Amino acid sequence: MRLKVQPFLFLSLLSSLLLGCVSAEQTRAPETRSTTVVSGDTSYLEQSSGRYAWHPSLMKAYLHKAEGEEILLQELRKNISKTMQDKGYTLVELNQQPDFFIGVGAALDSKVSDQQILARAGMMAGLSADDVDPTMYEKGSVMIALFNSAESEPFWRILSQGMAQQEQALSERKVRIAREVDRMLQYLPQR
Repeated sequence: MRLKVQPFLFLSLLSSLLLGCVSAEQTRAPETRSTTVVSGDTSYLEQSSGRYAWHPSLMKAYLHKAEGEEILLQELRKNISKTMQDKGYTLVELNQQPDFFIGVGAALDSKVSDQQILARAGMMAGLSADDVDPTMYEKGSVMIALFNSAESEPFWRILSQGMAQQEQALSERKVRIAREVDRMLQYLPQR
């Protein structure tokens, strides 16, 4: 009889342990997912004096509200300037003969699709938003491009995509923009 009870106790103990464990798939929060594509050669920067200006015609944002577009562009400019300064580069005016120009584009997926980005910029990050609740998040894209002149093609560019939270405090958005710009420009050489 003792032999029959032991297997029964073992099975009871095992089943209670298994019932106490819950298996849950651990996926990253949508706002932490991102995809980045980098193209070009930064060796030109090492030969330059490190003086740059904003591209005269490539500073655009495509969001749901115009005031949001201007806030986003201001934050992008501010954070790009800070990161570039930290790396030893100097922002100058267009008439001060910059060595290169920085252009910026940002968009939500509902305004500019991956296919449109590919057609305009020749790059596609391809972050999937299939498993994301569209009432809470929307895919956003940011591109930073460096040009030898205002008329040339970029010699370096980076496209990053992530999930933008629909309802997020402006202060939280600003922190996220600063972090993303710093991450994107990590590929540029220190002067």
